[in-house]
Amino acid sequence: MERRLLDYMPDMEFAVDAPSRAAPTRGADEQRDMAFGAALLEVAGGAELESWLAELVASVGGAALPATPLGRTLIGALKQAAEPVLPIRSGAGAGAELKVRAARLFGLELEGLSAEDKEFEVARHFVRFAGDAIANAAAAGGEPRTQVQAALLQSARRYAPGLLRHAADTPAPSGRWRRQGKHIVVLNC
Repeated sequence: MERRLLDYMPDMEFAVDAPSRAAPTRGADEQRDMAFGAALLEVAGGAELESWLAELVASVGGAALPATPLGRTLIGALKQAAEPVLPIRSGAGAGAELKVRAARLFGLELEGLSAEDKEFEVARHFVRFAGDAIANAAAAGGEPRTQVQAALLQSARRYAPGLLRHAADTPAPSGRWRRQGKHIVVLNC
């Protein structure tokens, strides 16, 4: 080997004076997911769920977001999305079915995990989904309901593919209608 290659030392410059403004690391997101996931398992009812969601929205989107129209719309939409996940601590038979359904929604393989670990993984994945939806909605602009719908769809593609399959399996409402001048009359509704 040539000696020139061994003696090579490139000049490198480092900016020591500039403060580091690194984005939150994945480790910080992982800690948030675990903390909020554990707290989700302790939620007992609708009022507690709304309070928990408000804390999550404030944590991800900023302290003032829960009080805004966008924040309130997010909390309402996420509360509906939590319904298949939240009652995982119910009775033995019903709880097992809910865990399986929640695992399908998030695309999880929970084989070999204890019942408590399954619940925690489902809760953690819901937090990940909700956190991503909150961040997407906060970054978008426009009417709150439209922002939230777009954010939930984008987050579902990434973290909850079962929600998209469930929505695709639901048939669109159909019916008969006829036009009367400038009006449309829906029949048999």
